[in-house]
Amino acid sequence: MTSSDKHQIRNKTADTGKSVHLSASAGSGKTRALKDRYLALLDALDDRGLNIDQAVAITFTDKAAAEIKERVMRGLPEAMLKKIVRGKQDLRISTIHSFCMNLLKRYPLEAGLPPDFGVLDARDQVYKIQKAIEDTLEESDRDLAIMAPLGDFTADELVAMIGFLLSVRSRLKRMEIDAGGPRELLRSVSSGMGIDAEEAELKAFVGSPEWKAVFMQMELFLRSQGNFYEECNGSGHRSLSEAKDAHSACQISESLKPVYFTQKAGPRKKPLIGKTKYRPDKMFPYAVYETLYSQAQDLLSRLKGGCHRAQAGYEALSLLQLYERSEARYQESKLREGLLDFDDLEIYAYRLLRKPESLDILYWLDRKILHFLVDEFQDTSDIQWAILNKLTEEIFAGQGADKPMRPTLFVVGDKKQSIYRFREANYRLIEHVREKMEENILSGSREILTLDRNFRSTPEIIETVNRVFTTLWGSEYKPSEADRKQHAGSVRLIELPPSSAEKGPSGPTEAEILAREIKRLVENGTPVYEKTLDSRQSPPRQDLSGGGNDGTRGTDWKERPAGYGDCAVLIQSRSRLKEYEAALQSENVPFRVVGGIGFYEEDEIQAILNMLFFLWNHDDMLALAAALKSPLFGLTDKDIFDLLQSGRDMVDSLRRHHSEAAKLLDNWERYAGVEPLAGLIHRIIQDSGAYIRFGGKNRQAIFNLDKLLDTAREFDRRGYTTLQDFVEWVKNIRAAEQREATADMNLPEFQGAVSIMTVHKAKGLEFSAVFLPGMNQQPKSVSTGPLAIIENDDGGARMAMKDAANPVYNELWEREREELRREHQRLLYVAMTRARDHLVMLGSLANGKAPYKQNSWLSYLHEAQPKPLFEKAVEAAPGLTVYSYPANAWNTKDGEYPPRSPFSKGEDTQSSNPPFDKGGQGGLLLKEGKRKFEREIDIDALIRNLSPVPRSDSLEWKSAAAFIETSRENDPLRPPLHGEGAAISLPTRGSVLHRCLEELTKNGTYNFERITKEFPEIDAVKKEEQEKFLKDIESVLFSVVKNKDFAWIFERKPGSYSELPFLYKRGHSLISGKIDRIVVKERK
Repeated sequence: MTSSDKHQIRNKTADTGKSVHLSASAGSGKTRALKDRYLALLDALDDRGLNIDQAVAITFTDKAAAEIKERVMRGLPEAMLKKIVRGKQDLRISTIHSFCMNLLKRYPLEAGLPPDFGVLDARDQVYKIQKAIEDTLEESDRDLAIMAPLGDFTADELVAMIGFLLSVRSRLKRMEIDAGGPRELLRSVSSGMGIDAEEAELKAFVGSPEWKAVFMQMELFLRSQGNFYEECNGSGHRSLSEAKDAHSACQISESLKPVYFTQKAGPRKKPLIGKTKYRPDKMFPYAVYETLYSQAQDLLSRLKGGCHRAQAGYEALSLLQLYERSEARYQESKLREGLLDFDDLEIYAYRLLRKPESLDILYWLDRKILHFLVDEFQDTSDIQWAILNKLTEEIFAGQGADKPMRPTLFVVGDKKQSIYRFREANYRLIEHVREKMEENILSGSREILTLDRNFRSTPEIIETVNRVFTTLWGSEYKPSEADRKQHAGSVRLIELPPSSAEKGPSGPTEAEILAREIKRLVENGTPVYEKTLDSRQSPPRQDLSGGGNDGTRGTDWKERPAGYGDCAVLIQSRSRLKEYEAALQSENVPFRVVGGIGFYEEDEIQAILNMLFFLWNHDDMLALAAALKSPLFGLTDKDIFDLLQSGRDMVDSLRRHHSEAAKLLDNWERYAGVEPLAGLIHRIIQDSGAYIRFGGKNRQAIFNLDKLLDTAREFDRRGYTTLQDFVEWVKNIRAAEQREATADMNLPEFQGAVSIMTVHKAKGLEFSAVFLPGMNQQPKSVSTGPLAIIENDDGGARMAMKDAANPVYNELWEREREELRREHQRLLYVAMTRARDHLVMLGSLANGKAPYKQNSWLSYLHEAQPKPLFEKAVEAAPGLTVYSYPANAWNTKDGEYPPRSPFSKGEDTQSSNPPFDKGGQGGLLLKEGKRKFEREIDIDALIRNLSPVPRSDSLEWKSAAAFIETSRENDPLRPPLHGEGAAISLPTRGSVLHRCLEELTKNGTYNFERITKEFPEIDAVKKEEQEKFLKDIESVLFSVVKNKDFAWIFERKPGSYSELPFLYKRGHSLISGKIDRIVVKERK
């Protein structure tokens, strides 16, 4: 695409007299196109004296809506901006849910809603749904007409299946509305499943002459075979020949399964009566028996298939009725409180627009809205398109010539980036709308356009992406063209050897390689590029993506070394998140988890919840053991085992052996059920020092604890009064596997940290360097089918429950699995195209003959073999293979691989989970300038001061090192150095002393020679200077270690901790650092 072509397309997208369908590949500037179109519409409306709110832009996330609104605001002329600021006009840019909410708020009575309805909290939704399902099953238990077909399912399976149907409720309600109501939906499912036809066919089949003859003849034959009559169930054959209907035939056939089928339900290859056991009979030679056996086997197989298909239909109808009853109960419980959930906003809006009396509403909307713009159209669901279709009927009908402006529709999307099937997104709709435009809108009134020039990524990334997906998708994939041809990027694929089941990984793990690769990229000063702003443009926002690269911002590029804030780790799921976090911590790589979805699974939250579970139910010893083993108390596995083996009650044993922990429990128990929930949780956090125990090495934990407090405050505010209510509420959320997001950490300090997020969360973002671990991870969605599958077409609806014997499910699953497999490939496309300059992919090979797991991203790469990435492989370590494009990416040499950083954190057994001694005193070593001094402190006061206040939203993170006065080199209290004009700096002297004393406290001794070799500055000076320096260090250490006034501080003993992390609130700052040494002494 030439620059003139690009300019021409932009002019067409901004043509306000035409409807536009725009297919925009990743990084091609679709947001710019949407913004330009919206601004052009605002200008055209304003020029005609019309309100600018007659142009409506709809997107699918609040974040996207805010980003588009911000970009539009930047481009508005001053006069229009003043009108908006003064409230005279407004920009209508919102999510589809907000649009539906506004529509229902305007017409609540017509929609059958209370005028002041609110939106149900997602966490309360879980509880209401669970209760509705349980009440429905209890009520329906004796309704044989419904429950009989579901007899093979357990109660838990039924709960899960109804819950699944409620999770896709918007699809089912659209089908119900289109069908004309619940009864009509049941008829549609009955028709789609072909129940009546199947029953008629089975009846004719069982009553056929062939059926009767075969089983009658077989019964006669078995009479001639003596004892085999009983063994082969001869009477059962006669009963089958006389069966009146398919239902009785199916029941009778169950007794004949061992005769004709194996234990695995496959057909027997040979008749049950062998030739050697056959009793000769003139009327029934053995060949006749073989023929009869084969015929009977075939008839029974056909009967089995027909019965299973009919049974599948009856199961679907019964489950659908249970769903309808549960949905009605759930709906009633919401409306009783004047609440709707997010699905309701779409359902009620669609129902409102479908009503016969909605013509007045549609007429009003036609007059109020002339132009619709829809972003990310590939993420649209069927019901969302159904709403938009009703709103744009006038456009497709070619009406509107009598209006001051011709109404238009602008849709933009990319089916290659459709990754939300689990949210009911239907990527086919974007093609459907294109076809509808071509069929219904005159060619002079529409534009069908494509953007495929990539402004985001370097040529190496674009070439690799093109080669991979051209192979996977063939002619469906249109290659992108790289715009940034002047920049050099890189693509790397790192394959790790498979781990041994007995010995584990023989070398570094995938997570460790990931952490070292990130560190190497930054420490090598790997170049990245960013656009500079011209004087007319406002500075870019400080956001995750670092600004857009759509060819719109400024004219020049600036090269600079990569920082940690330029890097993102994109994961497919959270299954290995903890492993990645630990590896990054070990390598001292700063990171943050963005939009985490495992709030209730985080260690700090589980510890507090387990404590609450025990306070509510003293018989829950498992919860108590988990809380005691957590950093709240720091007991070891052996401690827990000893408590359980003492022969006493666990709490009594705790009082005898861990009195301080027992005192805390007794204190919290006094307040449980009396104090408001938020107060109780805050008391547990403060008394136990949870902020420092969990937040010392993981600042996310601080914010998660604050979020738990906020949740508890909200729970108290709603009037829930008992601890039992909260415990049951949390357990319901966990049982439903609802994924609550972890707390946000939008702090300035974290702008320089590696971002870890799911690929779905990264949609719409971009990063200078993207790392994709877990490339050989097999997608669960493709290997495990959903609990139910629903299809809907003109012939009726089909629905099948997950069951190996359900032929309808197996048929539908084959199609659904292919859809999910293609979506998993699209997820890889989205992940790879988030990278601007550098893309690194990592995967561990599998054991066995197939090193690449089926449907894994690694299998797709090896299927495509993208050149030049795969032209050369380097064995960087035994069994570890690296593919690079270009071959010298990051100056890698053959056989060279980065070792573990010498500055990585080691294990510190003394400082991990220190037991809490509430009654002790401590000796604390604090730094002041360049000297150390001892201060007696109260450990209770220390813990209280280290715990931040419950809310820390506005606090600024600072390092304790920022408060050290590094200029005080001539401190009179400092011991004299070995001589004036020394070549070795004071910081190095202090670091050597610190390392020696640190090792002494941990190991009881220190290796002076090894420690001094860690500092290259010492080796660089003359030998005589070295000797003077080492003598000086030894003399200082000797004077400390041998002095009885100081030696006790460094002794290894219970109650002593080294390098203890701390957090301290000072004004609006949250200060973090490490305390060199704390010694807790008994109070006298």
